[in-house]
Amino acid sequence: MSFRGAAAFVIAALVAASAFADGAATNAAPRVVACVGDSITWGGGGTNSYPSVLGRELGEGWKVINFGVNSRTARREGKEFDLRPGDLDYRKTLRYEQALRCKPYAVILMIGTNDSKPPNWEETGDAFRAGYADLVDDFLALDPRPHVVIGVSPTVKGGGFTYGVTEKVVGEGVVPFQRKVAEERKLPLVDCRAILDPQMATAYSPDGLHPNSKGNALLAAAFAAKLRELARRDGETNSNTP
Repeated sequence: MSFRGAAAFVIAALVAASAFADGAATNAAPRVVACVGDSITWGGGGTNSYPSVLGRELGEGWKVINFGVNSRTARREGKEFDLRPGDLDYRKTLRYEQALRCKPYAVILMIGTNDSKPPNWEETGDAFRAGYADLVDDFLALDPRPHVVIGVSPTVKGGGFTYGVTEKVVGEGVVPFQRKVAEERKLPLVDCRAILDPQMATAYSPDGLHPNSKGNALLAAAFAAKLRELARRDGETNSNTP
């Protein structure tokens, strides 16, 4: 083979290898993001929930699934004011089982707001803390281990019917423990309070509890930035461990 022929062969091989690599990247399975939480995550199940906006924000290569369920608690045997006997534990939902089985690259966990209601908090909040830690560990125990991103419960703006949820209990009881778990387990955290508070006047629905379309867009942007950061780091270290 002549030098010119050999050079042409090498170039053709390189082009083919590049095309194969591009094709492999394009055809790779998307990174699955499981959004776990209560009604703040569920967001009415529509296109303006933060998981729906997050899916559009991340785009190709990602698959975001909304596993939020209304009224659910992190504590076991969660209750409402009518004292229904323990049917509000998030673990008792089909979506919990589905979230465990979806082989997530990342789990966004934002739950605890309903635990602040008097029937659930029961003065000490011990049941919340035990249940929340167990829920985090349920996802950390998956193989392969996903990134578990702690979403700090948003501020309760108030001014509407907040279903018994108060900022005092959320801010002074729920949130500090969420931060503690993230710190102790060295988990990534997104401070939803810091994100929404500057826009509080326009980022909440009339009940003063649930983010509106603007608030959900702000949350989605913050979670997208964190997930991209984790993906970049995984690309550099070839690791999926926080």
